[in-house]
Amino acid sequence: MCKLSRQSLPGYEKLVERAFEKLGGKRGSGEVFEMPHVDVLVIGSKTVVQNFRQIASVLNRDEELLKRYFMKELNVPGSINEAGQLELKGKFNPQAINQLLVRFVERYVKCSTCGSVHTRLTKKGKVFVLRCDACGAETTLPAF
Repeated sequence: MCKLSRQSLPGYEKLVERAFEKLGGKRGSGEVFEMPHVDVLVIGSKTVVQNFRQIASVLNRDEELLKRYFMKELNVPGSINEAGQLELKGKFNPQAINQLLVRFVERYVKCSTCGSVHTRLTKKGKVFVLRCDACGAETTLPAF
C-alpha cells in the first residue's frame, strides 16, 4: 500500500487552475451588465428617445432592428433623426418605453442558457438566431 503525505498532494487552488487550463480557460469576465435607462422626452404629439444610439451600442444591436421592435410593439410609425434619436409618433410614458427595452433585452439580447448579454442576433429566413459568445448556445426566436 502506498502512503501519501499531505504535502505531496496539490492544493485545491492548483487543481482548479489546472482544470480551467484543460477546459480552455475561464469563461466570462465577471462583469455585471447594467441595463441602460431610456432618456425620453415628449414634445407635442411626438416621443423622442434621446439616447437611442447609445442604447443600441450598449446592447450590440443594429439601430434599425431596435427601431423596428419599438415601432411594432407600440404600433406607431417612427424614425431615427440625424442626432441618433428615435422619434415615435404619439405620446408615451417613459416607464412604458423602459419596460419595452427590458422585454427586448430579455428576449433578444440575454442568452437563455447562461444569461450572458454577449450575444449576436442574426436573421435566417423568417426567424432570428441568438448565438451566445460566452457559452456557444444557439436559440431560435420569432422575428418581428
